Amino acid sequence: MLDLDPDALLTTTRAVRKRLDFDRPVPRELIQECLEIAFQAPNGGNMNNWRWIVVDEPELVAKVAAIYNGGLDDYVATLDQSGGYPGAVVPRADMISTSVDHLRANFHRLPAVLVPVFAGRMEKANVFYQASSWGSIIQSVWSFMLALRARGLGSAWTTGHLWREAELAELLGIPAHFTQVGLFPIAYTLGTDFKPAFRKDSDEVIAWNGFG
Repeated sequence: MLDLDPDALLTTTRAVRKRLDFDRPVPRELIQECLEIAFQAPNGGNMNNWRWIVVDEPELVAKVAAIYNGGLDDYVATLDQSGGYPGAVVPRADMISTSVDHLRANFHRLPAVLVPVFAGRMEKANVFYQASSWGSIIQSVWSFMLALRARGLGSAWTTGHLWREAELAELLGIPAHFTQVGLFPIAYTLGTDFKPAFRKDSDEVIAWNGFG
């Protein structure tokens, strides 16, 4: 366990891509430990309406990587029609881009990948059901990422493969009525000295008693 107080843990848990150690194995027992911590996060009605698929067979990880990269290709192909990547204006956007490229090139080498899913489809759901469903798993995924960080591991929230969601569902045998949340790399990090990242000034985003 790293020597991190709660505030340090919360402010230095980053999306890690360039600094993932693709060569160091991650024990299944450690992944399960982090997942069991994640399960304690709040979820709507305490329904536990989820499944957590861990992929750690190298040949299967490589197939997942191909779907991930194909999905990102599909997304990139849409950017010319939509005026380009909207995140390009964010400070240090170029570093994020090279970080994503690094993960793409090495995704097939990951020790493990997590695929959280929850029961139900959101395409026709109203805002209440959408918020309830996503809110019942996002907290657990974030707790999982915090638990990894506390143990010297890292991850990143990736969604590119969802352009080819059906392909991953077929590969992993995910029933059609489940929604995939994302793909989450699991690996030790190269060093543990992560720092807070750029965020807008709080005065720009906090309002009291109204939208402001």
